[in-house]
Amino acid sequence: MEDQTRTSLRFGIMVDDLALEAWKVDAVKLLVEGGMTLALVIRNGAPAPSKGFFQKLAHYPVRRLFFQRWNHRQFKPESKRMKALAPALAPLGLKLEEVPSLICVPVEKGASTFISNNDIESIRLQELDFILRFGFGILKGAILQAARYGVWSYHHDDEMVYRGGPPGFWEWMHNDPRNGVILQRLTESLDRGYVLQKRWYPTLLHSYRAHLDQLYFDSADMPLQVCRELLHTGELRETLSESKASLYRPPLNYQMLQYWIRCPFRRLRFHLHDLFRQEDWDVGYVEAPLNEFLESPQHDADQVHWFRRRRASLYYADPFVVTTSKDTYIFFEQYDYRKGRGCLQAAKRSEEFKKHYTLLEEGYHLSYPSVIEHEGVVYCLPEANASQRINLYRFNEKAMKLEQECVLMEHVRAVDPTLLFRDGRWNLFFTQKDFPSVKLYRYLADDLHGPYVPFFGNPVKVDCADARPAGSFFELHGVLVRPAQDCVRYYGNAVHLNRVDRLDEDTFEESIMDTVAPFASSSFKQGLHTLNGNGTLTVFDGKRWRFTLSGFFRQWRVKRNDRENRRSHV
Repeated sequence: MEDQTRTSLRFGIMVDDLALEAWKVDAVKLLVEGGMTLALVIRNGAPAPSKGFFQKLAHYPVRRLFFQRWNHRQFKPESKRMKALAPALAPLGLKLEEVPSLICVPVEKGASTFISNNDIESIRLQELDFILRFGFGILKGAILQAARYGVWSYHHDDEMVYRGGPPGFWEWMHNDPRNGVILQRLTESLDRGYVLQKRWYPTLLHSYRAHLDQLYFDSADMPLQVCRELLHTGELRETLSESKASLYRPPLNYQMLQYWIRCPFRRLRFHLHDLFRQEDWDVGYVEAPLNEFLESPQHDADQVHWFRRRRASLYYADPFVVTTSKDTYIFFEQYDYRKGRGCLQAAKRSEEFKKHYTLLEEGYHLSYPSVIEHEGVVYCLPEANASQRINLYRFNEKAMKLEQECVLMEHVRAVDPTLLFRDGRWNLFFTQKDFPSVKLYRYLADDLHGPYVPFFGNPVKVDCADARPAGSFFELHGVLVRPAQDCVRYYGNAVHLNRVDRLDEDTFEESIMDTVAPFASSSFKQGLHTLNGNGTLTVFDGKRWRFTLSGFFRQWRVKRNDRENRRSHV
């Protein structure tokens, strides 16, 4: 058990040079900013191999010529651009020249790299907690035990399917909708180490360059997150990978030709889809309690009641239900493609949910009117990420309006905020606008009105399959369930019912127990991303794709603005 009074870990980095790829520099910066101590720089002192022309020609990978030339000369994503480490650390008050440095001349045996015993002893004298590998090839031997918690290394693929590399490339080529990333403690087996953390990102099929930047840049904080958990809990949580996956290698020449052919077609398909296929959501409900509904979620079409829109430029989504002593209400989002934003509305059971009342409208987008009841008062916690605040509103039933109660958090672009009161504490869950369907955050408070403090292990989940909230927590057969959106193939594909396995001060763990798919017998069978209910009513939404002129012009303006913003940053 680690001494939990420690506030920092000592780490070393293994590098081939003091200029690193941009994402690696970010990883080191985040560790130092997070309070970890860079205690040793281990540099590769092996001389560059000297080969004659004919020797080089004999060993040149002719079958992978296209990839080699493209990868070294043409392919320049932002994450792989070289940056000097020293200037990046200087603003943090760390002078790299004052950090102990060790130049190692490794021994190469086949594809493996070994460090000499003398260098191992020098490393051990620094009493490192871990070593972050950013060079030196495939490490074997005593170096793997030279630090207290071993050598940590990235693998930007799901090691259970893709061992080897290049990172993220084969997921892109195979049209795999999500891409795993692991931080592992190395063992003697390639990509079969002890997994310290695993994440899942959507595969950006329209651009391998953008996809790789996503994998590299966004995973840079993984070592820091593992350090924080280690310091907080006193133990290194790890799982030995038992992967039996095949070893992937860089693409052959014909595979690179396939890649180059696919690139323009995928990009064209992506933009055409955005322009000519707009999401069209509608709210539906079934006259049945949520628990009963989940016993057979694929009800007949005539049992589902769908709202009716006033015009084609509108859609309805994100329904929540609440019952008071006076009536039962469905709160929902009304989105208008002409305005490019949504407002919050409500409908009453006493009026057969036919008349819609505007609860709240602002000059920015509003959605996901999450409803909670506390001490006899109905509150609403909508998404308003453009305001960079999380506002709590009180429901004025007489006026059919939402009145601001307080600001729970500021300077955060929260997406789909959802509250849970459990064991005397308030838990606030949400994703954020930069990765709205991938990263789940948790905040805690003793009072509904706050203050809310971040959970030490944020983000508590990084997974495009089931991170983003899809409704209120509820009990099912004595089990606490968190509805979550499946955004693997596209946004709002289905709703997973996540069983909360552990929720306490130190841990949040959950696992998928069931999935509610879109209604196959309805017109809105292309998606479902919100599910709520009470003792009498179950509400949900459904999606279909359609073309509208207002949606086309809206997407055109978004793409034009994005292009202008990119140009302004060049």
